[in-house]
Amino acid sequence: MSEQDNVRLIEGIYSSFSRGDIAAVLETLAQQAELQFEAPREIPWAGNWVGRGGWAGFFQTLGENADEIKVEMAPFAAQGGNVVMLGRYQARVKATGKRIDSPLVHLWTVEAGKVARCIELANTAQELGAVTKELAVSR
Repeated sequence: MSEQDNVRLIEGIYSSFSRGDIAAVLETLAQQAELQFEAPREIPWAGNWVGRGGWAGFFQTLGENADEIKVEMAPFAAQGGNVVMLGRYQARVKATGKRIDSPLVHLWTVEAGKVARCIELANTAQELGAVTKELAVSR
């Protein structure tokens, strides 16, 4: 696939997600596709999610814990099978009622027309603050 094809594939994922069509997102994944989101374990959707079942678990966990989710992403760079998307996401954490409004970077790897990996980078301190009832800050 060309770089433009890879960008269109990734843009389609965000479009499917925004419509709530998780099945369409899962169809874009390679069998052992990885979703990596390093963050404190208190953030329920953090971790490494592998395969379509893992990604489905990520989306289920996210939906169980947050609502009013809005993701706006735009291509930043593409080189070969690598696509970088920059944007912002917003959500409300159900358990606390607190809001997340965070910059978001996704580093995608596409192999043979399927997503092989996505690494998510976000403001994990803000997410942690939103999922916890109290967050002590020491200086």
